[in-house]
Amino acid sequence: MLAVMTVPASAFTGRVVDETGLPATFANVVLMNAPDSTFIAGTTTDANGAFTLTGTAARPIVKISYLGYKTLVLDAVGSDLGTIALEPEATVLGEVVVKGQRPAFKLTTEGIKTDVENTLLSKVGSAKAVLENLPGVQKTKDGIQVFGKGTPLIYINGRKLQSQTELDQISSEDIKSIELITNPGAKYDATVEAVILIKTKRPQGEGFSFNTQASYYAAERPDLDLGTNWNFRHKGLDVFGSV
Repeated sequence: MLAVMTVPASAFTGRVVDETGLPATFANVVLMNAPDSTFIAGTTTDANGAFTLTGTAARPIVKISYLGYKTLVLDAVGSDLGTIALEPEATVLGEVVVKGQRPAFKLTTEGIKTDVENTLLSKVGSAKAVLENLPGVQKTKDGIQVFGKGTPLIYINGRKLQSQTELDQISSEDIKSIELITNPGAKYDATVEAVILIKTKRPQGEGFSFNTQASYYAAERPDLDLGTNWNFRHKGLDVFGSV
């Protein structure tokens, strides 16, 4: 009989700090398997910058990302990774170096609420880029995923998102706040494991407006995305849509 070798699950702990030694709270920490960087598990650091990850990997590596700091990837040698110091990195958009305050995170009964307006997150470009920088959220080949929950339902000002491609058409500067719900209540279907609520700033002015965007991806098969957003505002009435 052929024996099958199994790799036991391991727990990895550590503490993440910034360049001054202060805790890096709500940093994303992901356990992956080298060399193909397969996702195993993910978590966020607590108020003291500490984290614990449990997963099975033949050659475990840990990826740590924190807005405004260089992403760090290290081999998980031993169960205690010790204190990990991050290195600051200026956020460069085109030729403009953006300096601003970090977003404020607030724990809620259902998850985490993030203030985006007037923070570094408002300068990252699109709503999709904002989500990719949130605690507990990561970008995969299948789109936006929540640690341990899979693909979330996404709502913009109460309207359910029909396609994640719409996120590319919303400017990060138009977003006021985002709430990640990891414990959805009874108002959501029982099969829903995660919800993201995006709240945008109230548009100024009245009348009809629209914008169009296009993006092209060259892979095995070219992919062209076209989108049009429209909005009509008049005396408190605010109607919008997208195609």
